[in-house]
Amino acid sequence: MAPGAKYEYVGTTITPINVPVFEYPISPRENFQRVLNREKPMWVPTSLNDFNFTMAGVLTGLPDLRFDFTERCDWTDLFGCVWEWLPEAGGSMLKPNQSPVLDDITQWEKKIVWPDLSEDRIKECCEKYMSQSYYHADKMNYFDIGMGCTERLVAVMGGYEEALIALVEEPEACREFMAELSRFNCRMFDAINKYFPTDLVMYHDDWGTERDTFFGERMMEELVYGPNEIFFKHVKERGVAITFHTCGNIKRFVPYAISLGADFLQLQERANDLKAYKEQYGDKVGFDVYMLPTTSEQIVEDMHRYVNNLAKDGGLFCTIFGGDEKILWDGMQEMYCYSREYYEG
Repeated sequence: MAPGAKYEYVGTTITPINVPVFEYPISPRENFQRVLNREKPMWVPTSLNDFNFTMAGVLTGLPDLRFDFTERCDWTDLFGCVWEWLPEAGGSMLKPNQSPVLDDITQWEKKIVWPDLSEDRIKECCEKYMSQSYYHADKMNYFDIGMGCTERLVAVMGGYEEALIALVEEPEACREFMAELSRFNCRMFDAINKYFPTDLVMYHDDWGTERDTFFGERMMEELVYGPNEIFFKHVKERGVAITFHTCGNIKRFVPYAISLGADFLQLQERANDLKAYKEQYGDKVGFDVYMLPTTSEQIVEDMHRYVNNLAKDGGLFCTIFGGDEKILWDGMQEMYCYSREYYEG
């Protein structure tokens, strides 16, 4: 860090770290509204500079992903699904040889145990988080609510094969389960939002592999869209923006994500042509690019590419998952300075 440079302690999904503090010409909140509304933003926000970014588990006290992303480990989620975090894959996989939470989707009403959304516990967790030295009241509140409809169906059924068979053989039961899951996520959102006034929420629902989607348009329209819409509509009615994370090559489903009300898409860059999506849909949806930096040269190159390809007229922010402080400093400084120059030009 340069001698005399301003910095502050911030929280991440891994470990709190120091990040640079910039002399903003307007508040992060005003700038984000410009990003969201395509109204001449002044810089591209990052999750560490502009947001208080955390996980729903931190704010509810329910089991959730809480570990160093660089170490392989097992973890159990709030529905009892057992996972294995694989750093080399950049994600979690259901741990092999574990009994599924549900082996027959038609039994979901009898066997699914909905997690306890205790208001007292959630209030205590939110207040604890907001009392930490790495929480900044002048930043926007942003949290990851976790799994959506198809992703949770896969988890409780013990894998993609089992879930896709269930979708084909028992579509009504699958749709009813996913709708109830969305209603649960709505209740969780409301419980958190009451004590952690939320500006942006991240929602997950994986729709494909890197080759193509798991299912086609008919299944999307008849089974998947409606249950997801319950959550999207609920959150948007409360004036909160949504970042929608979905893995895979979901080119055919981008219009559905936009129709649901996603404000930003967080997609796998290697499986999707983000530049092409920006050109086709940039007036309707923004993009949340994400990275776990490895070198200063790499992060600077990435920042330039993201700004050049995706920042036009707004609709872009960047989620950074911690790492070496020196590399992060270089990356965040480059993103701020380069995007300021870009928008001023």
